[in-house]
Amino acid sequence: MATSGPRGDRDGLEPWQHLDVPSRSWLPRGARRPGRRARAAVDEGPGSGAVALTGEQVRSLPGRAPAPDDGASRRPLVAPGGPVFLLLLALAVFGLAVTAVSFAHETGSVSAWWPAAGVGLLAFLATPPGRRWTVPVVVLVATGAANALAGRPLVPSVGYGLSNMLDVIVTGWWLVRGRNRAVLETVDDVVRLLVATGLGVLALGLGVGTTAALTGYGSFIASAGGAAASHAAAIVVMVPLGLAARHHGPRRSAVEVAAQSSLLATVVVLVYAFPTTLPLGYALVPALVWGALRFAPRAVATQLLAVGAAMTTLTALGGGPIAGADLQPQVTALFVQAHLLTLAVVALPLSVAANTRRHVIEGLAASERLFRQGFSESLVGMLLLRLCRGDGTPVHTVGGLDVVEVNAVAARLLGEPEERLLGTCWTSTLDEHDRGLLAEVVEGMVRGRVSGWRGEVEIPTPQGTRFLELALSPLPRSVGDGMFVAQMIDVTARREAEERLTAQALQDALTGLANRTLLRDRIGLALALLPDDPADDDAAAAATTAVLFCDLDDFKHVNDSAGHTVGDALLVEVGRRLRGLLGPGDLAARPGGDEFVLLRPVVGPGEAEALADQVIDALGRPIEVDGHVFAVGVSIGVVHGRRGSTAEDLLRDADAAMYAAKAGGKRRAVVYSDVHRERALRAVRLEAELRRALELGELRLHLQPVVDIRTGATIAAEALVRWQHPQRGLLPPGEWLDVAERCGLMPELGAWVLDEACTLAAAWTDDAPRPVTVHVNVSARQLEQEGFVDVVRGALVRSGLAPERLVLEFTETHLEEVSDALLQDLVSLRESGIGLAADDYGTGYSPLTRIIELPLSMIKIDKRFVGDMLEDVRSRAIVTTLVRLGQSLGLEVVAEGVETPQQAVQLSELGCASGQGYLWSRPVPPEEFTARLLPGTGTGYGGSYRAPWALPVREPSA
Repeated sequence: MATSGPRGDRDGLEPWQHLDVPSRSWLPRGARRPGRRARAAVDEGPGSGAVALTGEQVRSLPGRAPAPDDGASRRPLVAPGGPVFLLLLALAVFGLAVTAVSFAHETGSVSAWWPAAGVGLLAFLATPPGRRWTVPVVVLVATGAANALAGRPLVPSVGYGLSNMLDVIVTGWWLVRGRNRAVLETVDDVVRLLVATGLGVLALGLGVGTTAALTGYGSFIASAGGAAASHAAAIVVMVPLGLAARHHGPRRSAVEVAAQSSLLATVVVLVYAFPTTLPLGYALVPALVWGALRFAPRAVATQLLAVGAAMTTLTALGGGPIAGADLQPQVTALFVQAHLLTLAVVALPLSVAANTRRHVIEGLAASERLFRQGFSESLVGMLLLRLCRGDGTPVHTVGGLDVVEVNAVAARLLGEPEERLLGTCWTSTLDEHDRGLLAEVVEGMVRGRVSGWRGEVEIPTPQGTRFLELALSPLPRSVGDGMFVAQMIDVTARREAEERLTAQALQDALTGLANRTLLRDRIGLALALLPDDPADDDAAAAATTAVLFCDLDDFKHVNDSAGHTVGDALLVEVGRRLRGLLGPGDLAARPGGDEFVLLRPVVGPGEAEALADQVIDALGRPIEVDGHVFAVGVSIGVVHGRRGSTAEDLLRDADAAMYAAKAGGKRRAVVYSDVHRERALRAVRLEAELRRALELGELRLHLQPVVDIRTGATIAAEALVRWQHPQRGLLPPGEWLDVAERCGLMPELGAWVLDEACTLAAAWTDDAPRPVTVHVNVSARQLEQEGFVDVVRGALVRSGLAPERLVLEFTETHLEEVSDALLQDLVSLRESGIGLAADDYGTGYSPLTRIIELPLSMIKIDKRFVGDMLEDVRSRAIVTTLVRLGQSLGLEVVAEGVETPQQAVQLSELGCASGQGYLWSRPVPPEEFTARLLPGTGTGYGGSYRAPWALPVREPSA
């Protein structure tokens, strides 16, 4: 299917070869019949997007009944190449040839031009390529018949017919060579026409001359020259009108058209109507030039045809400047032909060039209007800029860029009225960096190295700084040397959004300090900037990068006692105080939780330690938040890094030093050393081994009895975990329990101990009046674990142990960390019959009111007071007070760490009924405990055995 080509032609087919959209009958079912707009679109010009349908394509559409398969039904009869067309062509060529020959005989002269040549060539150009061969055949027959009718013998007539056919073929082939159709739109097209005409009449002349010479009907030169000249004149005068017939030119006023036409007609009459010897033939040139400059090539071709016909006729009738010269007819015809060719060679190129110029000017005007409209109505800001020295003077070297044109959007973006921006040096408003960058870009464009540039610039405006995305391109030199067009959009909002996202990605949302990502980057940068080889500089050799890892001491108490809102406000204040300690280049970060890190890129000896003291002092001052006053303690790990270290190395080592500070009593700073590295490596190794131990069942449970001091009978057992290490043997918890706490294994480990202890206790059977209970230690991580109550109850259910036989122990320091939610859990456990014991009581800072608030059933006196009470009056006073406090509150009291009979006697005298310690037994495996220490076994301190220090048992009074 062919689409519409330039100026309405479609693949070389003439307009009458295209069918309009047919009726509804051929449309597919459900398709709409094209309306007036659709039918008009078929014949629209270039760019319409309409589709031209040939007859064959129309017949192939769905619903179209097949046409009879005969050639007559496939092509209109009058279409070029059709039978009627060829018949009409034959009649026209024959008639024109007979007329020309007869006119020459009647006037006694030679025919100045051969119109049949022009008609035959036009018919050849109009016929589709597949049927063009029919036109030369018709020309052959028609011209041969015309010559025969004029009285010439058969052989010369056939020879002249063949020569005419050869003229049509050669000229027509050259005109359409390399293109779909012949046109007359440019000076090149005129040149092609003249060259084609020359080649065609050359072939014609050779044929006519040869025919005349061989038949004796005339001389070769005279016959060839006369025929060639007459055909050339006819083609140059007639064919341009046919080629330019479809092209419309500019509309001119009727007065101008009438004036020019009248002038041309008057000159023709004055020059050719009367005999004269004056050389006035070229008086026609000014009038024709007027028409060529002002009118379309079609009008000029029409006037050429009219002038040629009038000039030939009037000259043949004896008028014009040639008639008075009394020349031979052949010479007279040659002068007329030369005059016609000269007028055509002058007028046609000039007309085509003028028409082309008009089209170019109109195109430029339309392009200018389109540019102006697009420039002014553009949705983006646009500037037309000119290279200048900065004072508005155009130059050809790199300088500033002056504003030549500005649209409303650009004026709004730049914050100035359009009239104020015009003529100003726009680049002078940029900052120094952007101005230098654009100067390099513009220089590259001027030198031809850069074709365009796109980037972001910062523009100061009366409304504030704006960020604009700018696209700068040079305009072609034909538009103007040193001209540029700039397009810009406002990206300020996007830039601000990007900065917000960057802040979110690199800053802590709560405190505004750097987060871990930014901290790692800045540490890496600081290490990279340290000297490579400081050996020659003592100061450089001593310079290091310092990282201070700060962890707030007991911050969980703040959240538990005052709430997370107050805790967050406290963290914000801590961040503010740390920021106040920063120097140039320093960085404060909050990796998470209650951890803070200070980075000082370069420090000398002692500077990091001094900074740590400042942190401890700044945070130690009271902080008031929402009615609460806090004195925040902080443990700090200090590490010094040198070039070659990594950010992860420094953070890991500082973290290890911080834990050493906490282990050393908190509220202090510890500088990292190799000891901490070994300890950290050990912790990592132990963590991996401990996880494997849980999976492989390497943990063991040992039991230590709690006894009645008066009788020595076992009344309870405390479950203590041990690790049966495959290489190091049985490890006490002191060697690895802190690692389990740090790596988060305590909930899993505590659940295992609870399950195992309940299972063992449920298997004990005895005849004692008081069933032996089992004590299980609970860590802080277990207390924080969601669903802790369910874990305890699940262990009881799985083991079948009665709740009254289970006691949960947690240290006194945990009393300070009991939140309202945990308190409810403890109350629930106590109400179900489970005992709750405060372990190591007397070592913490919990107020006595916590004993009243919590649902405790037992307190266990710390072994330090028990061990010193015989020699230290204050220790004995504390033990006495705790025993009496427990008796007053109805709580059981157990003394821990009893190692000597004297301590047992003293505790009994003070009223403490229960004790636990090496005096009775070390922690032993479950098998040994069951065999030796359970009541009723008779093999240990349970059952009927009485220790020598045991006091007489007083029977209760009736």
